[in-house]
Amino acid sequence: MKNHILATLLGLTAIVFGACDDGRIPEKAVSFKDGRVVKLTATLTGMENWPDEYSVAVAGFDGTDDYAVISKAISKNVKGSMSIVLSGINDNVSNVQLCVLDRLRRHVVTFREMELKQTRDTMYMDVGSVDVSMFNAIQQGYLNTTCANCHGASNRAAAGLYLTEGRSYDAMVGKPSAKVGGINMVEPGDVGNSLLHIILHQESVEGISMTHRDLVSEKNEQSILPLIDSWINNGASRE
Repeated sequence: MKNHILATLLGLTAIVFGACDDGRIPEKAVSFKDGRVVKLTATLTGMENWPDEYSVAVAGFDGTDDYAVISKAISKNVKGSMSIVLSGINDNVSNVQLCVLDRLRRHVVTFREMELKQTRDTMYMDVGSVDVSMFNAIQQGYLNTTCANCHGASNRAAAGLYLTEGRSYDAMVGKPSAKVGGINMVEPGDVGNSLLHIILHQESVEGISMTHRDLVSEKNEQSILPLIDSWINNGASRE
């Protein structure tokens, strides 16, 4: 009888351990619990005037859409040199950016970018001095890429309006339009009375022959245009 009970127990033990050791690694064991790590160092200016609907962040993207897979916001109180560690970066993330995100963690503007390696060693991203102000975000994300070609980059400025770096702010903020009477290019605090807003949202504007609305991509419609409006309504600061 005792031998029969012992044999039964040994058989049950073999079944239990056999079921556990079926050659597969449990899902928890194969997932990257800790992931990769990026340490960003920078000297930042222009943090203090960002409204709550945006964040300057270190963010990882997988290249399939504009939404960050992982991100860490940088405090708006940061001034000067800083460092921030983004950890837990999974294998799907292909690049990390110092960028602007909206409330949905959707990409708005990139300031600096680094392609990632498949490594467990900490990756260092030293970006030096970066102006992360709202106006510079608009300059880098829209004026440089879409407007400056006609407005100053080729030593010719349509309508005498220079939108190149170092000249665009003084050419727009509080300055009357050369083409449309009675309105400033940018009226701080009043997006409805700012020609920059009007020409980017309306199909036609009296006095302006070119339809600037045609230059607005779907991505810019969702990201840059709201940023421009927020910048204007929050006082159109240079800093």
